[in-house]
Amino acid sequence: MHMIGRRGLVIAILCGAAALPVIIGASCPPPTNPFYLAVTPDRLNTNTQIPECSPGFVCISVVNTACVDCEVSLFRHDGYDLTTPPTYCTWVPPNNVWFPEDRSQYCPGYNVGEYQLSRPQLFAANLLYPIQGQNVRVLKPRESLQVRIQDTSVKSFGIQLGRVGTLPNNPEITDGPKYRCTMVDLGPYVRVQRSPEHVPSGETFQFVIYDLNNCALPGLAQFATRTGTSSGTGCPNTP
Repeated sequence: MHMIGRRGLVIAILCGAAALPVIIGASCPPPTNPFYLAVTPDRLNTNTQIPECSPGFVCISVVNTACVDCEVSLFRHDGYDLTTPPTYCTWVPPNNVWFPEDRSQYCPGYNVGEYQLSRPQLFAANLLYPIQGQNVRVLKPRESLQVRIQDTSVKSFGIQLGRVGTLPNNPEITDGPKYRCTMVDLGPYVRVQRSPEHVPSGETFQFVIYDLNNCALPGLAQFATRTGTSSGTGCPNTP
């Protein structure tokens, strides 16, 4: 009797999961770049499919698995810091004389699109990257988006998010910076510590938004993020 009841419960869950996209499709616009949710009542452990990217590009995927609408903004920097004095590199040479060989050591990658921005530097209004023409993009529950950027046009990136009406001034979550993997040899004499990098060219980096309250009280949702990539090998060695 217990086995029959358990089999009936599993069938009911699977049937409900199969019907869910039909219900959502009938009441909401279809999601962009749809993804798949695991058959589980626990949304904290929801699995998502990381979409593929294209050679020569870095793709950034954002997925809302929470039960309420949220706002998302994307920030991006191309890795160049060519002005003299630099806009972002904080090292100051002796006598304020900038020799290229010194700058390559203390501001590594500044001239080849590989300079890593810090968190305060990245999340600035001038580095907002529009998503489908919008600086602030609303994501409905179960909706996802994907942005494709040429790899030479992105080094540092990250997102801010919050409930509808909180961006740009009062984000609830700031996640970043994340970094595209270095593609050129920076030489043997880099004299500053560089941060770990996250996504190779040709791969997708994904931010998954979820509710720490497991959607128990949608009006009191507490957003959090987890991340992953489509790459199974991490950053390759530079040429």
